Amino acid sequence: MTGSLKLEVFGAESASAIVLLHPIATRAEVWCLQVPILARRFRVIVPDLPGHGGSAPLPPGAALHDYAAAVLGALEPLGLNEFSVAGLSFGGMVAQAMALAAPSRIRRLVLAHCGAVTPAPVTALWQQRVADAQAGGMAQQVRPTLDRWFTPDFLDRAPAASDWIGRMVADTALAGYIAAVHAICGLDHVASLVRLQMPTLVIAGQKDMAVSPAVSQALAAGIPGAEFRLMADAAHMSHVEQAATFTETLDAFLQP
Repeated sequence: MTGSLKLEVFGAESASAIVLLHPIATRAEVWCLQVPILARRFRVIVPDLPGHGGSAPLPPGAALHDYAAAVLGALEPLGLNEFSVAGLSFGGMVAQAMALAAPSRIRRLVLAHCGAVTPAPVTALWQQRVADAQAGGMAQQVRPTLDRWFTPDFLDRAPAASDWIGRMVADTALAGYIAAVHAICGLDHVASLVRLQMPTLVIAGQKDMAVSPAVSQALAAGIPGAEFRLMADAAHMSHVEQAATFTETLDAFLQP
């Protein structure tokens, strides 16, 4: 635990650091398929974002920059002059906010399955999900979330992995979920993307129903020099569904 965030660190202290930020309604554990491989080369830092897992929530009304500040504050005791950040979905939105808040400290940036703005129709979808969660609890969010996050083929052939993710969704504190949704609905980094001058990789899923490849392509187009990688046959959680390919892509991009 560092400050109000639960935070785990793997790998050699002298190695180049990478911070991994998880999606909404999960926790640091969701990166467990990447950590052992990345920790061979990097110092891997995986926090539970505020209101998720073992981390305390932020005050009501917190925006993405508040989530970014919480992560940056949790990293301070580690004494890192610079580090890379990889975020997926909600974690990718927080990663954007971190890079905008502390650009001189971010060595490389990976933004997976996220966009730069939440349009009104998507905001309405999120508000309905909040209403459903308030009425039926987070357990009622499991099935629709899995259906958005994974391809039908993956759900059929990987029931144990699907159940693992589903249990994280069900275990998420309702207040933490609602707070994160509020932050997501306030996402609008479009005009600020030009300030992201660090090497950046944007990853999308060919079959992502939550964030379309076109949305991720627009994000990449707004960041000077950003690379774009489309993961074939993957939906929203490509780091689980195509774990080996995702991890190799991440490892290669992070090399000095």
